[in-house]
Amino acid sequence: MIQKTALLVWVAFLVSTSFLWADEVRFQTTSDEMVKELTRPPVKYRSFASKKRTIAVAERINNKMEKTIVVVDENLDVPKLKIRIEFDYDSSALKKSSYTLLNEVGTALISNAIKDKTIMINGHTDSDGTQTYNLKLSFDRADSVKAYLVAAFNLPEERLQIRGYGELLPLKPNTIPYNKQINRRVEFEIVNR
Repeated sequence: MIQKTALLVWVAFLVSTSFLWADEVRFQTTSDEMVKELTRPPVKYRSFASKKRTIAVAERINNKMEKTIVVVDENLDVPKLKIRIEFDYDSSALKKSSYTLLNEVGTALISNAIKDKTIMINGHTDSDGTQTYNLKLSFDRADSVKAYLVAAFNLPEERLQIRGYGELLPLKPNTIPYNKQINRRVEFEIVNR
């Protein structure tokens, strides 16, 4: 009887944790994973309702940050690298702990599979602070990532574009510190597939 109870508890534990893992956000960590993600075809989800929305973002136009409007299609899964680049609180300065991941990104960007592609670097924040402040912070963080990759991998500046989304596209609800950490990220995607 004790063995059956222990077995049932163990099975219940495995089933419950599998649901947690299934909902977990997947961050790429190696250049091979990054190349594989960026070269996969986009996936279009079927839906009766259009899940397109327009949002204000920060982009570099004529060498300065300007607000522009982009359309986000939530029915389209575009290949994107989700990278946990770490910054000091309220700062766009890269932490030393991020250099290893950024070196993997640089290695992926110079690989034969994507070396001729233009890349958009998207900065994201959590919801702490105002929307305007977070928009600028996310832009500045994407700009820091670009500057590092250009310097460390001798990439042409025009090959890397930047965009700040602020807090507008969270991966998880900004309700607990763990989720906020997940939402503070940098994403990379190929422009004009």
